[in-house]
Amino acid sequence: MQAASASIEEIQKFQRSGILRVYNIYRILLSFLFLFLFLDLVEGSRQFIGNVNPELFRTTIVFYISINALIGIATLFASAEILAKTTLSFLILLGDIICLTLLMSASGGVSSGIGNFMIITLAFGGGLIFGQVSTVLPAIAFILTIYDEFYLFFLDENDVQSFVQAGLLGVVYFVSNLLFQAVSRQLRNRQTEVYTLEQINQLIIERMRTGVVVITDDEQARLMNHAAEQLLKQPEGTASLPGQVPHLLLDKISEWRSNPHQEELPFTVHGSGPEVVASFSELKTPSPEADTLIFLEDRTEIQRQAQQLKLAALGRLSASIAHEIRNPLGAISHAAQLLGESQSLDRGDLRLTEIIQDQSVRMNNVIENVLQMSRRTRADPITIVLDEWLAEFIEEFDAGTPDSVEIQCTITPRNTAVRVDPLHLSQVLGNLCQNGLRYSAKKTGESKLMLIGGAEPNSGGAYLEVIDFGDGVDDELVPNLFEPFYTTESLGTGLGLYLSKDLCEANDARLSYSKATTGGSCFRISFLDGPSREV
Repeated sequence: MQAASASIEEIQKFQRSGILRVYNIYRILLSFLFLFLFLDLVEGSRQFIGNVNPELFRTTIVFYISINALIGIATLFASAEILAKTTLSFLILLGDIICLTLLMSASGGVSSGIGNFMIITLAFGGGLIFGQVSTVLPAIAFILTIYDEFYLFFLDENDVQSFVQAGLLGVVYFVSNLLFQAVSRQLRNRQTEVYTLEQINQLIIERMRTGVVVITDDEQARLMNHAAEQLLKQPEGTASLPGQVPHLLLDKISEWRSNPHQEELPFTVHGSGPEVVASFSELKTPSPEADTLIFLEDRTEIQRQAQQLKLAALGRLSASIAHEIRNPLGAISHAAQLLGESQSLDRGDLRLTEIIQDQSVRMNNVIENVLQMSRRTRADPITIVLDEWLAEFIEEFDAGTPDSVEIQCTITPRNTAVRVDPLHLSQVLGNLCQNGLRYSAKKTGESKLMLIGGAEPNSGGAYLEVIDFGDGVDDELVPNLFEPFYTTESLGTGLGLYLSKDLCEANDARLSYSKATTGGSCFRISFLDGPSREV
């Protein structure tokens, strides 16, 4: 709040300097008006301007014009800091009061009407000077006016009625000054409230996890909070200015303007970046060129939250039904095993007992996978060198596989490092490699696949691809590929890819699918920056 108060003071200083500049223009115009009337350029004006003491009027008006011209020129070059000084404003206003009093005295006192111009001067004083110092000005003006009337009374240039006019004029002096002080105080308080609310809004917007961008009609970013900058961040090495809006987002704005009924438009800034969902709204302003308000959300974050809800539901479900299913399932499996050992069964009946045992094993795997999701521990990421870690992983994976497998591994550059939980990464690669080897064997008869990874040339982000030599995934099946319990295999549980994607997101990585050049599947793990999260 101290920083906010300082900023308010700067704004108020700028406003006071602006008021002083406007007042200087008024003073210059007023002094030339008096000179214009004194020279009798308007017929009859000399009857009430400088008619009592022309010499005093002439000397005062020449001095007044000279001083006003010098001050007016000085204000053009002076800084707002200097012009906002209370002492400077007080001296200028005091000089005006004295000069106007002398001009009024040379013209016959309050009856000349020059005293009315003092009201405007004191009103400006209420806006330029705050507090008791400002109230001193109408007191000085009233004292000088009364003193002038006494002086003219002794010269027999006025009558007793002039004192009544001077008293009333003095009251108007105080009222105008105090009124403008009150108005100025209310404006300052209102300005402080508005500025404070603006600061609060800026802090809220800046700390929002949702990206907020305001785009002008000429496609310039008027506002962009930190979350939006991170979501729209270009890869390293890409030429871009801070706060610059990517062309892809501008294209989405044009797409939304052509069809405003689209509530959300997803896009990805670059290959290794998160998938962003943009929602648009037009800001109604008096200007015909309306700004566009854009909210940006990380879809991976939304999906992670949705998956957490699914995970919680599955955890509660699994905890409630695990014992209810496992006990009878174990009994069924055991009974089928005993029945299969009977010598009186023919081949058909033995096949039926095998089916019972196979389906019991499959059902038990489903329960184990669901329980695995509900028991998942917090990710504990460490920095590992991909090439070295993968060599150990392949060796262990090969040793645990009964059949001969062929896994080619290429990491460029070899020293590429990632921050990930090794246990989670081992589970993910175990699932992906098992699937890849199975589909490669189905098509080629050989259990082989490739691991290709390293750092992306553009963004510098690390990645790892698991590529098989199978038939790949049909295009119509790709949208549901990572959904839980979705499988095309008769014996599959439909949880392997779902668990793999979930584990990747727990380590701030992204698992995606694409068609490989080999004709098979390519599952890509993109390692994103940021701390690991608990699932």
